[in-house]
Amino acid sequence: MGLLRRLLGREQAWVERWAVYPGEVGGRLAMYNIDLGAVEAAPVTRFPQRYDVEFAYTGDGASGMPAAAELNSIHTLDAAVRQVLRSAGGALVGRVLSDNAGRITGYLPANTNPPPLPPIDGLAPTAEVSSDPGWTRVREELTPDAWQRNIMDDNQVVQELEAHGDRLSLPRAVEFLAYFPDPERAEASAQELREDGFAVTVERGDEGDFVLQAIRRDAVEPPALHEATWKVRGIVESHDGIYDGWGCMVQG
Repeated sequence: MGLLRRLLGREQAWVERWAVYPGEVGGRLAMYNIDLGAVEAAPVTRFPQRYDVEFAYTGDGASGMPAAAELNSIHTLDAAVRQVLRSAGGALVGRVLSDNAGRITGYLPANTNPPPLPPIDGLAPTAEVSSDPGWTRVREELTPDAWQRNIMDDNQVVQELEAHGDRLSLPRAVEFLAYFPDPERAEASAQELREDGFAVTVERGDEGDFVLQAIRRDAVEPPALHEATWKVRGIVESHDGIYDGWGCMVQG
C-alpha cells in the first residue's frame, strides 16, 4: 500500500518531525513551530505552490506573543489550515508568531485551489496562494540556525527528564561528551573547559579518536541551560571536535 501511495503521489514526501524553538524577526521575539522533516526535504517538486495564512492577535502587551486566552484560537486555526491543505493534497510546514502577528505556511500541488478557511473565534485570517517551487520561504526563513538547533537538542533531553519527574532547578552532575581526531586538540578544548569549572578527562576511543568527558554541577533549567551548552559546544567545535551532547541523572 505504501508503494502504491507513493506512485500515486498521495503519500507525504517526508516524515513529520515537529519542533518548537525561539528566534527573532526584525529584532522582536519570535516563536517557531516547524516541521523539521519538511525543512530537510525542501524543496519538494510536487508541491510548487505556497499557501500562507496570516493573522493578527492582541498579544500579552509586552513580548508580542499571544495572550494565554488567544492560544486556543491559534491552535484551532492550525488544525483548520492543516485540514484545508490535506483536502487539497498539500502539507503543513510551520508557523511563526512575532510582534502580535502570525503566519502559517504550507505547500500545495500545482494548479490547486484550496477551500476557504472556516471562521475562527478572535482571529481574522487571510489566505494567499503563490508560486514558490524552490521553497524559498522554508530555506530562507523557516530553517533553524545553529543556535536554534542547539536549543532543540537541549529540549529533547529536558523533556525526557521532565517525563521522569525531574526538578530541573536542582544542581546535579551534568556530563558532556565530545570527540576529537587527535590528543592535542582534545587537550586544548579540555583546558578551556577546566578554566570554566569543569572536571575533564581525555581518553583514546575504541575507533582511534579521542573522547573528552567534561562534568560540572549545574541546574538544567532553560534558558540558562542553553547558554551553558552553547558555550561547551563552541569550545569543542573551535578545536575541530564533534560535540555529542549532554546527560545527567534525574533529580526528583
